Amino acid sequence: MENIVLNITIGQRKKSEAFLDFYKKQGIALSLGTYGHGTASKETLDMLNIGSTEKCLIFSFMTMDKSKELLRLLEKEMALKTVGVGLSFTVPISAIDSMKNLKYLINNYDESKESEGYIVETENELVVVVANRGYTEDVMEIAREGGATGGTVVHARGTGQESSERFFGTLIGAEKEMIFIVTKTETGRSIIKAIKEKAGVDTKAGAMCFSLPVNDVAGLYTE
Repeated sequence: MENIVLNITIGQRKKSEAFLDFYKKQGIALSLGTYGHGTASKETLDMLNIGSTEKCLIFSFMTMDKSKELLRLLEKEMALKTVGVGLSFTVPISAIDSMKNLKYLINNYDESKESEGYIVETENELVVVVANRGYTEDVMEIAREGGATGGTVVHARGTGQESSERFFGTLIGAEKEMIFIVTKTETGRSIIKAIKEKAGVDTKAGAMCFSLPVNDVAGLYTE
């Protein structure tokens, strides 16, 4: 079976339609879009000549071979190598509920193709932080102490069983914020450790964090 990845693109909100059109032209069967905002300071925005931190997030399923081709095209056609435009990366999918849904998500999926094997050791990773709403700046300040250069925030609302309602240090149904940070793998460990120690589930921020391997990335900017 071919390796399937989830491609995540984070870009300027004003370019959301352009990104979606790009994916459509590349034959991607399904792209899901939402909005968030970045965590860069005003000084950083002024330095990079970026007028807003509003972001779009686009999630798309594809084969690993397709993702490598797509990332190269994104850098060329959407100028992802330009600082502040955005970044795009892939995360391996370990399971899916049915072959029928897989064929729906992936155009011309070839189920007879042998897998080349997932990449175990990766240079980059995606750190995902789930925190109580209103504590994003505090969490990001701590994340920067761990080596993060920035992140993207998405508003969310938790749901869960009554027996788990205090899992995040407050009601599961309360409003949350998810922070996505793409970073070098070794830096990701430091970020998770810093957040756990200073903004973990036993604090008012109630933050829980985990990381996912990133196979390939376009537009990642590190100092």
